[in-house]
Amino acid sequence: MQTVRVGNTSVQVSRLCFGTMQLGPLLRRLPLMQGADLLLYAFDCGITTFDTAKEYRTRDYLAVAFGDKPQVVVIDKSSARSYEGMEREVAESLIDLNREEADLFLLNDVRSRQDFAMRQGAWRYLCEAKTMGLVKAIGLSTHTVEGALLAAELKEADFVQVAFNVIGAGILDGDLAAMEGALQRLKDAGKTVCAIKPLAGGMLSRDRWKEALEFVFTHPCVDCVCVGLLTREEIDAACAFANGELVDEATATTIAQTPRKLVILDWCTGCEACIPVCPTQALSMKDGMARVIHERCDWCGKCGPVCPDEAIFLLANPIVPKEEAE
Repeated sequence: MQTVRVGNTSVQVSRLCFGTMQLGPLLRRLPLMQGADLLLYAFDCGITTFDTAKEYRTRDYLAVAFGDKPQVVVIDKSSARSYEGMEREVAESLIDLNREEADLFLLNDVRSRQDFAMRQGAWRYLCEAKTMGLVKAIGLSTHTVEGALLAAELKEADFVQVAFNVIGAGILDGDLAAMEGALQRLKDAGKTVCAIKPLAGGMLSRDRWKEALEFVFTHPCVDCVCVGLLTREEIDAACAFANGELVDEATATTIAQTPRKLVILDWCTGCEACIPVCPTQALSMKDGMARVIHERCDWCGKCGPVCPDEAIFLLANPIVPKEEAE
């Protein structure tokens, strides 16, 4: 698989990056060895770059899978606000991943210039950590146009993760056209751009995944794409798009037929925006949060894009044969 150089650093990321959030306790809760096996399969398919964060609680999967593979690149992130907080986060990451230096470390989920100003201490530590050789490359992740434009102005930033998909879902302060303009600014500034949420938290994974993956992998402002993957067929299909190849019919059929599960995370604020868009009345309110009536959910994916808190995910939930479950 083709790799992309991150800024002027020595770090090379694969065109397809594996997002590990879905593996862990927040979402799919795969057993440790099962998750590690999936990561190793992805590596064997050519994926060399894997994305995590402390909040995902998936570093243990990476440590088990890749403890003996220094060629694997890990993107880690922190929502720390202070110099001391970021210093602790980087140290914890190195310990958890059993590494002497971090490949890529990002200031996570920068929403605005005001938000960044309040986290200047954390950013200052990342800049110093890069100078000291503890981190090879730095940057930030964002779900806003304002955050992307800010990143274009940061001379120290090498790598920027931006919420970007064909329907513009997950962009908190603008539309798809505005974000495309911000991505062009990032490219003009020499930043390496990574599209995150290309399937809109899985909302495009049922019947629009081909269109969604083609959009990001062929976009002129996108250098690499981070995709959450839960099955070998999803890995095979995403690798095909990254390599500019056709997805074989058997793989496409399996993906289309794989059962799915709608998950609403604990940070739902109970705004009720998802309730009226559900065509099967599969969502209701309970104890101040949206809840799923799974028997009614047809996995249409209409609820996720309207959630302002990005608390709704649609996950592959394949049926495990009884003998494998045992």
